[in-house]
Amino acid sequence: MNGDKAMKFKFDSISLPYEGEYAAWHKISDGHFGNELHYHDHYEIFFSLSGNLLYTIEGRKYKLDVGSMLIITPYEFHQLDEQVDGHAERIGLRFDAQLLEKLSSDSVDLTQCFNLQSSQFQNLLQLNESQKRELYYLLQGLINEQDTQKFGKALAEEAILTQFFVLLNRVIIENDSSTHNDDPEAELVRQVLDYMELHYADQISLEDLEKKFFVSRYKITHHFTRLVGYPPYRYLLNKRLQNAQRMLKKGHSPQQVAIKCGFSDYSNFYRRFKTSYGCSPRSYYKQHLS
Repeated sequence: MNGDKAMKFKFDSISLPYEGEYAAWHKISDGHFGNELHYHDHYEIFFSLSGNLLYTIEGRKYKLDVGSMLIITPYEFHQLDEQVDGHAERIGLRFDAQLLEKLSSDSVDLTQCFNLQSSQFQNLLQLNESQKRELYYLLQGLINEQDTQKFGKALAEEAILTQFFVLLNRVIIENDSSTHNDDPEAELVRQVLDYMELHYADQISLEDLEKKFFVSRYKITHHFTRLVGYPPYRYLLNKRLQNAQRMLKKGHSPQQVAIKCGFSDYSNFYRRFKTSYGCSPRSYYKQHLS
């Protein structure tokens, strides 16, 4: 599955403060816009205060309207497709996975609500009025604390974060309704995405997908491109480069990474990686090794 055009995408690695565990923010935007497909190595939560936004996460589309909350886990490909209204206001939180472990106790595991393997996990949550108020005031409290140096700042932040994650887990446990907007073809695309997630290191062609899912390659390409925003071969390249970046960051040699991530030869891997990240695999490897 070879692409005829170099792929360039964004890895958002600077959203958290240096050595920081979280960042809370409040944004107001005007106009119709979208952004490119990207991912990051931390969690991200959007809480919509006004306006309507359309998001895509790993091929599934979600409408983020007033009072709803969107959860994006590390390394999930996502993008803002469109701002439907001319005015949109959001408050949100970005945080490192280690923060959840730090705040959890032996009897209370705060990571439960972010477990992708759980049947209770949902990217999009619809909140009742009480939940909206509580979560909003907690997020606003975090923003106030991070922007000050008052007495007990660190302790206050930890208390607010703990309360926020406890409430979020309660919301997900109580919320058993399905909220994603799949159309009839979305299940096929979801199956293709899952297959690529497990077999990205293999040589996958459109013919292989056609035989695997008993659907013509033309329909697969059409539905996949419509829902994900990219044809299958470009998404597969994204997935390979994403995993290559993670492996290099963990100290695997560039040659090992090229093989384990499904690149047919090192020169191809080198060219694709440099085009996407702006540096060679070896430079990236040395940067994180040091």
